Amino acid sequence: MGRDIGLHLHKRIVFIAIAAALAAGAAEAPPYALVVGISRYQKLPRALWLHYADADAEAFSAHLASPRGGAAASDRMLVLTDEQATAAAIRQAFQRLLKMRPGRSLQDKRDTLFIFVAGHGAVDSSGAYFLAYDSDPENLAATAISMAELRATVQSATSRIGRVIFLADVCRAAAIAGRKSAPLADSLEKMGETPGEMLGLMAARPTELSFEGPEFGGGHGAFTWSVLKALEGAADRDGDGSVSAGELIDFVAADVPKLTGNRQHPRDFGNMDNAAKLSDLSKPGIVAK
Repeated sequence: MGRDIGLHLHKRIVFIAIAAALAAGAAEAPPYALVVGISRYQKLPRALWLHYADADAEAFSAHLASPRGGAAASDRMLVLTDEQATAAAIRQAFQRLLKMRPGRSLQDKRDTLFIFVAGHGAVDSSGAYFLAYDSDPENLAATAISMAELRATVQSATSRIGRVIFLADVCRAAAIAGRKSAPLADSLEKMGETPGEMLGLMAARPTELSFEGPEFGGGHGAFTWSVLKALEGAADRDGDGSVSAGELIDFVAADVPKLTGNRQHPRDFGNMDNAAKLSDLSKPGIVAK
């Protein structure tokens, strides 16, 4: 973000989960997606608001809607930003997403599910949470989305589909009531234990800030901007006209430190096949320079 975002909430999470199961030789279907980006918060002072989480969500949904990103149709993709992203709305979107069957079931091994969440995270004595637009930092258990709940949702999807790529942006240290961000990072990494093939990428180490600013693509988080560039083609190091899971990992791991003056370092977990294809560069995409 380029600066410490506040005295009590210094964590920004960007979650991107891509649940995928691609049958060998089978044509890939358009992806399913839930995309959430929250910059403004009903119960936080303006000093603690983010600047570009909503823009991150809009840009990522545009990538998914493009032919290069899979041509996700409106009946397969749910996008919630700022005031739309209440805790109730996010939960309802998760449930609706898991029930979406436009023509066939999510059991189909060609299906891909993306879950992208950009916003604040927090930790208190009861656990780790993602803050919805209307979450109360003084009562996280009753008003925020717990990491355990998010993990259970991802597990439900992977039990049907088989593969998950999970990307999370975790900012550092000072959390609510003086607690640290490590439990938040630990909770996210437990998604790597989900049955099925998974790749996880965390955008920052537990003790690091996550940066956002106008220097990243005109206004994005450094991590999201790097992911967009990678999927739009910058990560295609072997020149085969597609971006694989391994290429995404390698590109973002090298690019984010460059973008942030070596102050932010993504890390990965899970066991997904590095050869899994995530974008098709032979098709039109969005502009990500």
